[in-house]
Amino acid sequence: MQHQQPALSEWMEVHEYFYEYNDEVAAHSCIWGDFNFSLNGILDYEIEGMHYLSPPNYGLWIPAHTTHACFARELETTHYICIHLHPELCKLFPTQTKTVEISPFLRHLIKEVLRQKSPLHSTEYQHLLCVLLDQLRTAPAYEHYLPQTQHAVLKPILQQLGNPEHFALSLQQLINDFHFTERHLLRLSQQELQLSLVEWRNRAKILYAMKQLHAGSTVKKLAYDLGYQHSSSFIEFFKRYTGQTPAQIREV
Repeated sequence: MQHQQPALSEWMEVHEYFYEYNDEVAAHSCIWGDFNFSLNGILDYEIEGMHYLSPPNYGLWIPAHTTHACFARELETTHYICIHLHPELCKLFPTQTKTVEISPFLRHLIKEVLRQKSPLHSTEYQHLLCVLLDQLRTAPAYEHYLPQTQHAVLKPILQQLGNPEHFALSLQQLINDFHFTERHLLRLSQQELQLSLVEWRNRAKILYAMKQLHAGSTVKKLAYDLGYQHSSSFIEFFKRYTGQTPAQIREV
């Protein structure tokens, strides 16, 4: 006699939370794995002693039995999604924390899952969870969204590249002060960060832009602060990284 396979809703739980400024979730670990991401706002995470960022376009896969805490630093409410996965499903995912890319389709899928959450055991809801599981399994994954390093050469360079006061300056203007060739720095950044310095700086700009948008900054001012002569160029840059326009980020 064959045992009936449990409904996927018994192995996957989808929850939404709303965090206010300075809200904090104390360090804890679970026997289930967590896939967490933001629909609006950014959370800071401390995971096994490492700092991670969770912006709207990237989520975090946190394996079972992994100690983690999170902090809300946004002035506006952060709308956050937590997907708990049964230990059996965790076998399909990495055994280490990963930063996972959130596609526009995945965002819309999550909203549909939340909309159809009742009743939990309906055929339609089970089908949605199947698609969700497949999307989580195949989403591009990275070590960190904005990786850091203690490398003696790179660390002070990243501090300058990540300083909002310098965002309007070109990359070449900033690295000239450090007297290293661009080729040498490219090799170091790929070795230490698995990213180019251009990509690292662009991600730092995106994080800054999202925080400023939530704080009420205008698109025109942000474009100027980030070194763009025209707002349309900034909007194109922003949409390329987030899949959304600055206006859509505010509306989520």
